[in-house]
Amino acid sequence: MSGAGAAAAAAPASGATEGPTARTAMPAGTAGFAATATFRTAPSGALVALTIDDGPTREWTPQVLAILRRHNARATFFRIGQRAQAAADLVVQTAAEGHEQGNHTWAHDDLTHHDEGFDLATLRRTHEVLTRLTGQAPTACRPPYGRIDSVGLAACASLRYEIVLWSEHVTGSNATGDVDAILRQPSAGSIILAHDGGSEPNANLMRQLDRLLTVMTGRGYQFITVSDLLGRRIQ
Repeated sequence: MSGAGAAAAAAPASGATEGPTARTAMPAGTAGFAATATFRTAPSGALVALTIDDGPTREWTPQVLAILRRHNARATFFRIGQRAQAAADLVVQTAAEGHEQGNHTWAHDDLTHHDEGFDLATLRRTHEVLTRLTGQAPTACRPPYGRIDSVGLAACASLRYEIVLWSEHVTGSNATGDVDAILRQPSAGSIILAHDGGSEPNANLMRQLDRLLTVMTGRGYQFITVSDLLGRRIQ
């Protein structure tokens, strides 16, 4: 994934009808320019990825870390930049414990609602904070709400990001039922979404994440980072 920045058409005026190519990004230059979006993958073993969004937060991030520690599991935390900056010690601790840091924009920004300049800025600002705090540049982005179009894809391509979506979601409102559903049909290559920030985390979500890891590791599954999972894809 390489190339110069992409030029995107301006958003239509309020009330205007948006044409099908109104937000088509057109990268300049001749170099290769690509971005991939992954919902799940097919790995070479009983491997899954747990991804944690919207933190860090003082209340919930330490609880998620404790769960991961108990199960010798690794996860990918998709960080909101302004929260990472405000709780830098939690980012440092998370990285020191072997977990991956991913980019979730500066302020949970919907990449489909802004132009290319904004999308690049919100991602780059978060990228710089995470790199400074951990000494390692993030390589993956999760677009807030799972929403992305060609303009956001071009911004991610500029940063050489993998775009990571998800195949299962353990919600705060139905954590028990969501974990039940995953455990009925566990699958290698799953990318599971949960939260340590925003409105979703609660005590039952923490209990159900612990149950999920207990049962799946007992069945022989290993929880690894997204980057590790993608690196173990069967070609």
